Amino acid sequence: MKKNHTVKKRDELCKRFTTTGTCYKGPTCQFVHDPSKVAMCKDFLQTGQCAAGSSCDLSHEPSPHRSPTCMHFLRGRCANPECRYAHVRVTPGAPVCRAFATLGYCEKGDACEEKHVHECPDYANTGTCHKKRCQLPHVDRAGQIRKAAAAAASKADLGEDDSDPSSEEENYDAIDSDDIDSDAFDDTPEEIIEGVDSGEMSQQQDFIRF
Repeated sequence: MKKNHTVKKRDELCKRFTTTGTCYKGPTCQFVHDPSKVAMCKDFLQTGQCAAGSSCDLSHEPSPHRSPTCMHFLRGRCANPECRYAHVRVTPGAPVCRAFATLGYCEKGDACEEKHVHECPDYANTGTCHKKRCQLPHVDRAGQIRKAAAAAASKADLGEDDSDPSSEEENYDAIDSDDIDSDAFDDTPEEIIEGVDSGEMSQQQDFIRF
């Protein structure tokens, strides 16, 4: 006789379900499947329309929790009264929100003090990424490069050596992956990224251009 195994649930959003709206594990997944906490549909975000309509597994409800930060708004130049991007003020040098970058959803919403953009938080915040198969965009910015160069020069003046990259990668993977089955899947970013080679401004296709 087949035994019924009770799945011990963890109070943590399922990465696959949150980013894609589906999870093949179904009720056997130990992570939370909350349909009200899924990423924005990229088609609806960009055009205001989606061929799947109400059958779409992703969200058609823009909010600070799931909409990328409006870069035009941060510059005081958003002229779109129906803008679907989040009009939330964060400091220009704010780091990239890890939850939003990896899930397409942030529990803090407009209370989050970090930028909600679809790009690698490690590369954006530190200038390096040790994930071998990272599929999030690695965006270069002049200000970031200057800061990294200044930090490297300061270390050189003090005679400090960088730590072993291989050990850093092992530590990173150990921290970032509590559950291999849930974390290690390749299709997550493809559901929420508007374009790997695109920058902040080109992702916002519903704007009046300046």
